Amino acid sequence: MNRIISLAISVIFAGVLSGESFRLHLLFTNNIHGAIHEVPARFINPEFSPILSGGAGAYTYVNQLRKEAKKSGDFVLLTDAGNFFQGTQLGTEDGGSRMIRWMNWMNYDAFVPGVRDFDQGVSNLERLNREANFPFLGANLMGVGGLKDNKILDFGGVKVGVIGLFTPFLNEGLLPENYEGVSVADLLETLKEQIAAVREEVDLIFVLSHLGLPYNREKEYEKFIIKISQNDFPSIRNALELAHYTNDVDVIITGGFNKGYNTPWVDPNTHTIVVQNYGNLTGIGHLTLNINKEKKVIEDYSLPTKRGMMINLFTDDIWPDAAIADTIKTWVSSVGSKLKVDYSEKISTINNNDCLSNRKSPYDDYSVPSLGKENMLDIMTWNMERFPLDGNNTMKAVAEIIKDLDVDIIGVQEVIKIGDFAEMMSWIPDYDFVLSRHSSFLEQAIIYKKNMFTVLGQDEPFAFDDYYFAGRPPLVVDFLYSCGEVKQEICIVNMHLKCCGDGLYRRQQSMKQLHSFLMEKISNGKNKIVAIGDWNDELQDTGIYQSFSPFINDRDNFLFVTEGIVGDSTQQSYPSWPSFLDHIMISNGFIDLFEEQGIIRSVNIDEWIGGWNEYENTISDHRPILLSLPIKQ
Repeated sequence: MNRIISLAISVIFAGVLSGESFRLHLLFTNNIHGAIHEVPARFINPEFSPILSGGAGAYTYVNQLRKEAKKSGDFVLLTDAGNFFQGTQLGTEDGGSRMIRWMNWMNYDAFVPGVRDFDQGVSNLERLNREANFPFLGANLMGVGGLKDNKILDFGGVKVGVIGLFTPFLNEGLLPENYEGVSVADLLETLKEQIAAVREEVDLIFVLSHLGLPYNREKEYEKFIIKISQNDFPSIRNALELAHYTNDVDVIITGGFNKGYNTPWVDPNTHTIVVQNYGNLTGIGHLTLNINKEKKVIEDYSLPTKRGMMINLFTDDIWPDAAIADTIKTWVSSVGSKLKVDYSEKISTINNNDCLSNRKSPYDDYSVPSLGKENMLDIMTWNMERFPLDGNNTMKAVAEIIKDLDVDIIGVQEVIKIGDFAEMMSWIPDYDFVLSRHSSFLEQAIIYKKNMFTVLGQDEPFAFDDYYFAGRPPLVVDFLYSCGEVKQEICIVNMHLKCCGDGLYRRQQSMKQLHSFLMEKISNGKNKIVAIGDWNDELQDTGIYQSFSPFINDRDNFLFVTEGIVGDSTQQSYPSWPSFLDHIMISNGFIDLFEEQGIIRSVNIDEWIGGWNEYENTISDHRPILLSLPIKQ
């Protein structure tokens, strides 16, 4: 037993309680996103990072606390509020089964699914439920077999009813096929029914919810109260708003946001306590409730440390359980990056295409010219600024523009509502798309013509340690381009690098990592690479302010084709600053072709749809950038 954790837990139990009281230790996780492996805590110190022990450290902390609680007549409740397996290859490769095994070892008491727990469909979630030794709760989640409405637990004669509630915004974060047949019942009505169902059996009522506390809870609460005062009663979007209507609920344990809080939120009117942990298992949430076992009420609560509720899982403080640490390391090593995949057998089975596109978008509101070039490969990058910025108006406009432009591949950044994105894509049936699987903040997608491209493989190589990439590991997709007599294997790398604040340092470090990765790809014979995206920096910067030095200094292997237009003020990709933040870079397999006949340009869509204000308010604050390359066998 590590001495530091031993001392820390001793402090937790050091306070004196009356003979009528005991402690109930609430331990809570949420938004783990498959991150149970050891990882440097770069958010603490990027250069000299302490190590987070992940799932093995969490196991140590929980088990030691349970032992101490048993000795003192106290109790422990361990819950998770969803989004537990999507985010790393460790979680997604087997659909979450490894994660369930770890949660079984942790002996969770209850779980409520998150939106991303549907990423591999309803049947997969039902399978995970069957594999779990703890209940999956979701009283308002209809159409998922095996879920329970609630769980009643007895803590020293005080009975606690835990009610599971799912977010009403299932459709925003998922592809439609992944939640077919599923619906979400009204939050408040469901909660009232559940309270009525358990009220006679329990003394305290907890809600375990995938609703989340917003990033600025105080400001969001002020906005919410102003709306109510104006007789504007919005639908409940988060746990903070739910707490306002929950006189009968003692505690809400929530998740849905990666942002955690070191202190609980207590609703000023209902006095409901709301807690949320940070995501990616950087720590485990811990709040101690002092419970009067005679009156069967919560007397007060206490925080486990001076810093608050968040127990950071540093290896220096909490020694990871050796057996679990070894198991997790084995799992991680078995799901490595796909750098050396040979697609030759798969390619041999793919027939050549005729490359014809005949269908039109159902919308025709703008005079956008076709920029697709015959006998050229047209690749575009487009930051769509929190898509869909203006709801259905954005979706209709983008669908028409993509069809009118007639380019072959489009790398898209900042997709917020995946369901809306999928609906928009259904309006342009000549195109299909690949979505990022492991982003924890803003999705990326690659749109491609179905009659030209076949997806050979997909990778997000930095998902296990994506700090430098701001939680958005590059989306790497290997395609077979097949058009007429030409067959060509092409790799597209779609990125959205860190902006602002510590962005320069993180971009610099991410580019070192990406350069090493792409060089290894080239050494394996994959030298036709196009890297696109919102790079969030200028090519013209010099010295210590240059983010892209590994590539700029390696002209034999890489070329930023955008360097030829960054000085043209009429082609700024981010006019609001103004600056040029969106770039396209090619590897050595394309450099000669570009220098012979390649074309690079900013796509000034705003000029064709009514001006910059119309474009910025409807679609994005970024212009797309388009590369046209001659393509040869």
